[in-house]
Amino acid sequence: MKEIKTIWFDHRTDLPKWITSRIGQIIVEWSVLERELEELIQMLVNTDIGFTRIMVNRLNARNRISAAHSLIEWYVFHKRISGSFLKEFSKIGNRIANEIQNKRDMVAHGLWSFIKGNWWVLKQRGQRPTPELRPELEKLSRAFIPQRELITREKLDKIVQEVISGARAVQEFRERLHRVIPDEPFKYEPAKYTRRRR
Repeated sequence: MKEIKTIWFDHRTDLPKWITSRIGQIIVEWSVLERELEELIQMLVNTDIGFTRIMVNRLNARNRISAAHSLIEWYVFHKRISGSFLKEFSKIGNRIANEIQNKRDMVAHGLWSFIKGNWWVLKQRGQRPTPELRPELEKLSRAFIPQRELITREKLDKIVQEVISGARAVQEFRERLHRVIPDEPFKYEPAKYTRRRR
C-alpha cells in the first residue's frame, strides 16, 4: 500500500482582513439562509413564527432541509400541490446540503496557514478520496488525514455568492409555493423585513 504524506500545518490566527471579512460575510449570509429555511417550514406547518422557532431550534441547515422536504411530500401526497415542487426543492436542498454547506464549513471550521506566499485552509471534516490507496481504501476520513485547500479572494467571494444564491432560491421557492397552496386559511404571515444587501 502506498504511503500518504502527512500534512503539517503552522496554524495561524493572524489572518489578513480580506480573509476574516469574507469569513464573517459567509457566516452572516449562512444565517440568512437558515432563516429562509425556517420561514419555509413555518409556512408549510401553517403556524406563527414563535412555534416554528421552538420546533427548529438547534436544527442545522441539513435538518431544516429534511424537515421541509418531508412537509412538501405531505402536501404532494394529499394533492395540495404538484409533485414538481418536490422535485424543485430536492434540487435546491441537495445543492445547499452537498455543495454550499461543505464550502461554508471549510472556511468556518478549517485551520488556516500561510505557506510559500499563499493562504491555505486545512479541511478536517468529512472524507477525502484516496485514489493512490485503491483498492484497499477508496476514501479516508479527514479527521485521520486532513486535506488542505488553497484559498484566494476570488474563491471566498464565490462562496459568499453561492450562499446568497442558496438563500434567494429558498425565498423565491417559498413565495411561489405560498401563492399556489389552495384554499388554506393561513395563520402564516410572511415576515415583514427586507433582505437588503449592498
